[in-house]
Amino acid sequence: MAGLALQHVTKIFGRTTVLSDVSLEASDGEFVVVLGPSGCGKSTLLRVIAGLEPQTSGSVSIGKQIVDRLTPRDRDVAMVFQHYALYPHLTVRENLAFGLKMRKESPSVIETQIAEVAELLEIQSLLNAKPQELSGGQRQRVAIGRAIVRKPRLFLFDEPLSNLDARLRASMRVELKKLHRRLNVTMVYVTHDQIEAMTLGEKIVVMDHGTIQQIGTPDHVYHEPGNPFVAGFIGNPPMNLIEGIVKPAATHVEFHAGALTLHLRAQADVYAERGILGIRPEDVCLTRPGTNHLVLDGMIDVHENLGGDHLVYLEVHRHRLVARTTAETAKNIGQSVPVYVPEEKLHLFINHNRIPLKRHE
Repeated sequence: MAGLALQHVTKIFGRTTVLSDVSLEASDGEFVVVLGPSGCGKSTLLRVIAGLEPQTSGSVSIGKQIVDRLTPRDRDVAMVFQHYALYPHLTVRENLAFGLKMRKESPSVIETQIAEVAELLEIQSLLNAKPQELSGGQRQRVAIGRAIVRKPRLFLFDEPLSNLDARLRASMRVELKKLHRRLNVTMVYVTHDQIEAMTLGEKIVVMDHGTIQQIGTPDHVYHEPGNPFVAGFIGNPPMNLIEGIVKPAATHVEFHAGALTLHLRAQADVYAERGILGIRPEDVCLTRPGTNHLVLDGMIDVHENLGGDHLVYLEVHRHRLVARTTAETAKNIGQSVPVYVPEEKLHLFINHNRIPLKRHE
């Protein structure tokens, strides 16, 4: 096993800065997910770690060794790509053995390690098949097996489930989670899919435009997003965000957004300036939740039935809010309803930073 550390890594292509001052750590055996939209620099970051792209500045360490001057082969990492990259003319057994033969391992070692990996991934019956005879999920298992069979210090995954259908992606997420638990090896997994990030990651690194926006556990980045980008990117549907003006008052701050005015108890000194107020859809209630809530006037605009859950799109003081609710609390389109917002569930952002709100005692 080996941990990973990036210190102030920057990557510039021509006049374009793809990575800007990126620093992060993964401890031994940790599953780290790098999450962000297309073009945010996450795949370039993975290539820098692997040594496929030299960084413009900064350093990369694997274990206790700085690997900046090492070739990809000498870094002892294994990558699994979005495209399976299997040799079509070779059988599964030969694909698994290819890297070991290049490293000049003995035939007995090769056979032993192939047998171990085949049992781990439950692909024993596929060893004599060729890639074109396999399903997408089976090909991805073989691609993962080809990485595992080398027993590297570090695993790098570049959106490995993107080509699979939704049902198979869900199944493979479970398998990857079990695989990490069995191997207990450091893994860095790149994806734009927040569900993959939330279900797989022990630590999530949220990126946008080549910079790290927030690092934390799945619960932390979901319940305490550090800025509006993280708040709006994580969650399905994403967090409701309303832009307005924040003004200080004697015992609270006032949030004004058109006809909407709310009194908030903030923990930090604020001045009259622009801000963003956010609340998760599951925290927007159509029935009275208890004490310490704000009551707003709303009208139901759209109602989506998701089976177990319902999404209710509301017009509240000319602002759009989405509520995730149950069938029992879903209402009719066009109906005027009271909208209850628990104060402790609100998020306030000023200058792109989260401002804690006081809880009622």
